[in-house]
Amino acid sequence: MHEDRHRTAKLRNIMGIVVSAFFVIVGVAGFQRTQDPMLLLAFVVMAILSFGIISLVFRLVDRLLDSLDQNRPK
Repeated sequence: MHEDRHRTAKLRNIMGIVVSAFFVIVGVAGFQRTQDPMLLLAFVVMAILSFGIISLVFRLVDRLLDSLDQNRPK
């Protein structure tokens, strides 16, 4: 398993869940108002994609922090 040296995993998961939940809530509210299942599906897909994008951004930040640690003089 990946070592979490910079302790960003918890923040990544919390932000991913919050943003994904927001999209799901908006999708469900929109579906209840319009009864359009495509609207609900679109927001569920956006929730899944947002979680993936947030995870990717945090992994890139971890890589950047790792490279800064390697370049630091000892």
